[in-house]
Amino acid sequence: MNSYEVSTLKKGLLILDLLREKHALTLTEIMEELSMNKTSVFRMLYTLEKMNYVTKHNKYYHLNSHIFRNEHLYWHHDIQWASLIAPYHLARQEQITTYIGILEDCEMVIKNVIREPFEQPAFHAIDSRTPMHSSALGKVVLAHLSPDRQQAMLNNMELHTYTTETFYDYGLLIPHLQVIKAQGYAVDNEETNLGKCCIAVPIYLNKEAIGAIAFHGTTEQIKKNAIRSYVKKLVEASQQMTVEINYLLD
Repeated sequence: MNSYEVSTLKKGLLILDLLREKHALTLTEIMEELSMNKTSVFRMLYTLEKMNYVTKHNKYYHLNSHIFRNEHLYWHHDIQWASLIAPYHLARQEQITTYIGILEDCEMVIKNVIREPFEQPAFHAIDSRTPMHSSALGKVVLAHLSPDRQQAMLNNMELHTYTTETFYDYGLLIPHLQVIKAQGYAVDNEETNLGKCCIAVPIYLNKEAIGAIAFHGTTEQIKKNAIRSYVKKLVEASQQMTVEINYLLD
Protein backbone atom coordinates (compact mmCIF):
# COMPACT_ATOMS: atom_id res chain seq x y z
CA MET A 1 0.00 0.00 0.00
CA ASN A 2 1.19 3.53 -0.76
CA SER A 3 2.66 5.20 2.33
CA TYR A 4 0.18 8.08 2.02
CA GLU A 5 -2.89 5.83 2.00
CA VAL A 6 -5.01 5.39 5.13
CA SER A 7 -5.86 1.69 5.38
CA THR A 8 -9.08 1.99 7.39
CA LEU A 9 -10.44 4.83 5.25
CA LYS A 10 -9.65 2.88 2.09
CA LYS A 11 -11.52 -0.17 3.40
CA GLY A 12 -14.52 1.95 4.30
CA LEU A 13 -14.61 3.44 0.80
CA LEU A 14 -14.34 -0.06 -0.68
CA ILE A 15 -17.47 -1.00 1.29
CA LEU A 16 -19.32 2.04 -0.11
CA ASP A 17 -18.22 1.16 -3.65
CA LEU A 18 -19.34 -2.45 -3.14
CA LEU A 19 -22.77 -1.39 -1.89
CA ARG A 20 -23.12 0.95 -4.87
CA GLU A 21 -22.35 -1.97 -7.20
CA LYS A 22 -24.29 -4.75 -5.46
CA HIS A 23 -27.08 -2.56 -4.07
CA ALA A 24 -27.71 -4.40 -0.76
CA LEU A 25 -25.55 -6.94 1.07
CA THR A 26 -25.32 -8.67 4.43
CA LEU A 27 -22.29 -8.35 6.70
CA THR A 28 -21.21 -11.89 5.71
CA GLU A 29 -21.51 -11.11 2.01
CA ILE A 30 -19.38 -7.97 2.41
CA MET A 31 -16.76 -10.00 4.31
CA GLU A 32 -16.62 -12.54 1.48
CA GLU A 33 -16.56 -9.96 -1.32
CA LEU A 34 -13.70 -7.97 0.22
CA SER A 35 -11.88 -10.84 1.98
CA MET A 36 -12.01 -8.98 5.28
CA ASN A 37 -12.54 -10.29 8.82
CA LYS A 38 -15.87 -9.96 10.62
CA THR A 39 -14.66 -7.56 13.33
CA SER A 40 -13.24 -5.06 10.84
CA VAL A 41 -16.32 -5.14 8.60
CA PHE A 42 -18.69 -4.81 11.56
CA ARG A 43 -16.81 -1.81 12.99
CA MET A 44 -16.70 -0.02 9.64
CA LEU A 45 -20.39 -0.69 8.93
CA TYR A 46 -21.27 0.49 12.43
CA THR A 47 -19.33 3.72 11.84
CA LEU A 48 -20.80 4.28 8.38
CA GLU A 49 -24.30 3.68 9.76
CA LYS A 50 -23.73 6.12 12.63
CA MET A 51 -22.54 8.73 10.14
CA ASN A 52 -25.70 8.08 8.06
CA TYR A 53 -23.81 6.99 4.93
CA VAL A 54 -25.22 3.47 5.23
CA THR A 55 -28.59 2.25 6.46
CA LYS A 56 -29.65 -1.23 7.53
CA HIS A 57 -32.94 -3.02 6.88
CA ASN A 58 -33.29 -6.44 8.49
CA LYS A 59 -29.84 -7.95 7.86
CA TYR A 60 -29.06 -5.98 4.67
CA TYR A 61 -26.87 -2.88 4.45
CA HIS A 62 -27.34 -0.34 1.67
CA LEU A 63 -26.35 3.20 0.80
CA ASN A 64 -28.44 6.03 2.20
CA SER A 65 -30.51 7.16 -0.79
CA HIS A 66 -30.65 10.73 0.54
CA ILE A 67 -26.89 11.01 0.09
CA PHE A 68 -26.04 8.65 -2.76
CA ARG A 69 -28.11 8.99 -5.91
CA ASN A 70 -27.05 6.77 -8.79
CA GLU A 71 -27.22 8.89 -11.96
CA HIS A 72 -27.90 5.76 -14.02
CA LEU A 73 -31.18 5.13 -12.21
CA TYR A 74 -34.31 6.90 -13.37
CA TRP A 75 -35.96 9.38 -11.01
CA HIS A 76 -39.68 9.93 -11.33
CA HIS A 77 -41.42 12.50 -9.17
CA ASP A 78 -38.38 12.45 -6.85
CA ILE A 79 -38.57 8.68 -6.35
CA GLN A 80 -35.56 6.61 -7.36
CA TRP A 81 -37.56 3.46 -7.99
CA ALA A 82 -34.62 1.16 -8.64
CA SER A 83 -33.03 2.22 -5.34
CA LEU A 84 -35.88 1.02 -3.11
CA ILE A 85 -34.60 -1.80 -0.92
CA ALA A 86 -37.72 -3.82 -0.11
CA PRO A 87 -38.08 -5.36 -3.62
CA TYR A 88 -34.49 -6.66 -3.53
CA HIS A 89 -35.01 -8.31 -0.15
CA LEU A 90 -38.20 -9.89 -1.43
CA ALA A 91 -36.69 -11.13 -4.70
CA ARG A 92 -33.67 -12.63 -2.95
CA GLN A 93 -35.79 -14.25 -0.26
CA GLU A 94 -38.22 -15.85 -2.69
CA GLN A 95 -35.79 -16.32 -5.60
CA ILE A 96 -38.41 -15.04 -8.03
CA THR A 97 -38.14 -12.27 -10.62
CA THR A 98 -39.75 -9.14 -9.17
CA TYR A 99 -41.24 -6.22 -11.12
CA ILE A 100 -42.12 -2.66 -10.15
CA GLY A 101 -44.49 -0.74 -12.40
CA ILE A 102 -46.07 2.67 -12.03
CA LEU A 103 -48.94 4.44 -13.72
CA GLU A 104 -47.80 7.22 -16.08
CA ASP A 105 -50.69 8.93 -17.84
CA CYS A 106 -52.63 5.95 -19.22
CA GLU A 107 -49.80 3.41 -19.31
CA MET A 108 -48.06 1.08 -16.90
CA VAL A 109 -44.33 1.76 -17.07
CA ILE A 110 -41.78 -0.68 -15.66
CA LYS A 111 -39.44 1.04 -13.19
CA ASN A 112 -37.47 -1.93 -11.95
CA VAL A 113 -36.94 -5.60 -12.78
CA ILE A 114 -34.90 -7.72 -10.38
CA ARG A 115 -33.72 -11.02 -11.81
CA GLU A 116 -31.31 -13.65 -10.56
CA PRO A 117 -28.86 -13.10 -8.80
CA PHE A 118 -31.21 -10.38 -7.48
CA GLU A 119 -28.55 -7.74 -6.85
CA GLN A 120 -28.87 -5.22 -9.70
CA PRO A 121 -31.75 -3.80 -11.73
CA ALA A 122 -32.24 -5.16 -15.23
CA PHE A 123 -31.55 -1.72 -16.72
CA HIS A 124 -32.58 -2.70 -20.25
CA ALA A 125 -36.12 -3.42 -19.02
CA ILE A 126 -36.62 -0.12 -17.21
CA ASP A 127 -39.11 2.23 -18.91
CA SER A 128 -40.65 -0.56 -20.98
CA ARG A 129 -44.46 -0.74 -21.08
CA THR A 130 -46.83 -3.46 -19.92
CA PRO A 131 -50.53 -3.77 -20.93
CA MET A 132 -53.07 -2.26 -18.54
CA HIS A 133 -55.80 -4.83 -19.22
CA SER A 134 -53.85 -8.10 -19.31
CA SER A 135 -50.79 -7.75 -17.08
CA ALA A 136 -51.19 -8.22 -13.34
CA LEU A 137 -49.37 -4.92 -12.75
CA GLY A 138 -51.79 -3.04 -14.98
CA LYS A 139 -54.96 -4.74 -13.80
CA VAL A 140 -54.29 -4.28 -10.09
CA VAL A 141 -53.69 -0.53 -10.53
CA LEU A 142 -56.66 -0.15 -12.88
CA ALA A 143 -58.87 -1.94 -10.34
CA HIS A 144 -57.87 0.43 -7.55
CA LEU A 145 -58.44 3.69 -9.40
CA SER A 146 -61.45 5.86 -8.59
CA PRO A 147 -64.55 4.84 -10.60
CA ASP A 148 -64.41 8.00 -12.76
CA ARG A 149 -60.71 7.64 -13.55
CA GLN A 150 -61.05 3.93 -14.21
CA GLN A 151 -63.95 4.49 -16.61
CA ALA A 152 -62.06 7.27 -18.43
CA MET A 153 -59.11 4.94 -18.95
CA LEU A 154 -61.32 2.07 -20.12
CA ASN A 155 -63.04 4.39 -22.59
CA ASN A 156 -59.69 5.17 -24.20
CA MET A 157 -58.22 1.69 -24.04
CA GLU A 158 -58.00 -0.85 -26.84
CA LEU A 159 -58.22 -4.38 -25.53
CA HIS A 160 -55.55 -6.04 -27.62
CA THR A 161 -55.45 -9.84 -27.58
CA TYR A 162 -52.07 -11.32 -26.64
CA THR A 163 -53.07 -14.94 -25.96
CA THR A 164 -56.27 -16.99 -25.90
CA GLU A 165 -56.55 -16.09 -22.19
CA THR A 166 -56.55 -12.31 -22.67
CA PHE A 167 -59.64 -10.35 -21.62
CA TYR A 168 -60.83 -8.58 -24.77
CA ASP A 169 -64.46 -7.99 -23.76
CA TYR A 170 -65.26 -4.92 -21.61
CA GLY A 171 -68.26 -6.79 -20.25
CA LEU A 172 -65.94 -9.44 -18.78
CA LEU A 173 -63.10 -7.12 -17.79
CA ILE A 174 -65.13 -4.78 -15.58
CA PRO A 175 -66.45 -7.47 -13.18
CA HIS A 176 -62.95 -8.99 -13.20
CA LEU A 177 -61.56 -5.66 -11.98
CA GLN A 178 -64.20 -5.58 -9.24
CA VAL A 179 -63.02 -8.99 -8.02
CA ILE A 180 -59.39 -7.80 -8.09
CA LYS A 181 -60.23 -4.75 -5.99
CA ALA A 182 -62.13 -6.87 -3.46
CA GLN A 183 -59.32 -9.41 -3.06
CA GLY A 184 -56.51 -6.85 -3.22
CA TYR A 185 -54.34 -8.52 -5.86
CA ALA A 186 -54.32 -9.42 -9.55
CA VAL A 187 -53.08 -12.48 -11.42
CA ASP A 188 -51.97 -12.63 -15.03
CA ASN A 189 -52.26 -16.34 -15.79
CA GLU A 190 -50.96 -16.59 -19.37
CA GLU A 191 -53.03 -13.53 -20.40
CA THR A 192 -49.99 -11.65 -21.72
CA ASN A 193 -47.50 -14.45 -22.41
CA LEU A 194 -48.20 -18.17 -22.72
CA GLY A 195 -46.48 -20.21 -20.06
CA LYS A 196 -46.00 -17.16 -17.80
CA CYS A 197 -47.75 -16.17 -14.59
CA CYS A 198 -47.62 -12.89 -12.68
CA ILE A 199 -49.05 -11.81 -9.31
CA ALA A 200 -49.28 -8.12 -8.36
CA VAL A 201 -50.44 -5.94 -5.47
CA PRO A 202 -50.77 -2.14 -5.40
CA ILE A 203 -48.15 0.30 -4.13
CA TYR A 204 -49.73 3.20 -2.26
CA LEU A 205 -48.69 6.78 -1.66
CA ASN A 206 -51.04 9.02 0.33
CA LYS A 207 -53.60 6.19 0.17
CA GLU A 208 -53.61 6.30 -3.63
CA ALA A 209 -52.49 3.39 -5.81
CA ILE A 210 -49.60 4.78 -7.82
CA GLY A 211 -48.09 1.52 -9.04
CA ALA A 212 -47.64 -2.15 -8.28
CA ILE A 213 -45.09 -4.76 -7.26
CA ALA A 214 -45.26 -8.24 -8.77
CA PHE A 215 -43.72 -11.69 -8.94
CA HIS A 216 -43.20 -13.02 -12.46
CA GLY A 217 -42.30 -16.55 -13.50
CA THR A 218 -43.37 -19.62 -15.37
CA THR A 219 -46.62 -21.38 -14.56
CA GLU A 220 -44.44 -24.14 -13.13
CA GLN A 221 -42.69 -21.72 -10.77
CA ILE A 222 -45.84 -19.97 -9.56
CA LYS A 223 -48.36 -22.60 -8.56
CA LYS A 224 -52.00 -21.67 -7.96
CA ASN A 225 -51.96 -23.11 -4.44
CA ALA A 226 -49.08 -20.77 -3.51
CA ILE A 227 -50.67 -17.54 -4.73
CA ARG A 228 -52.09 -16.42 -1.37
CA SER A 229 -48.73 -16.99 0.31
CA TYR A 230 -47.00 -14.91 -2.38
CA VAL A 231 -49.63 -12.18 -2.05
CA LYS A 232 -48.96 -11.86 1.68
CA LYS A 233 -45.24 -11.34 1.01
CA LEU A 234 -45.92 -8.86 -1.79
CA VAL A 235 -48.24 -6.85 0.47
CA GLU A 236 -45.55 -6.68 3.17
CA ALA A 237 -43.01 -5.49 0.59
CA SER A 238 -45.48 -2.92 -0.75
CA GLN A 239 -45.99 -1.53 2.75
CA GLN A 240 -42.23 -1.31 3.27
CA MET A 241 -41.91 0.51 -0.06
CA THR A 242 -44.47 3.09 1.04
CA VAL A 243 -42.36 3.74 4.14
CA GLU A 244 -39.23 4.08 1.99
CA ILE A 245 -40.94 6.41 -0.48
CA ASN A 246 -42.23 8.66 2.29
CA TYR A 247 -38.71 8.79 3.73
CA LEU A 248 -37.23 9.76 0.36
CA LEU A 249 -39.84 12.47 -0.14
CA ASP A 250 -39.36 14.03 3.31
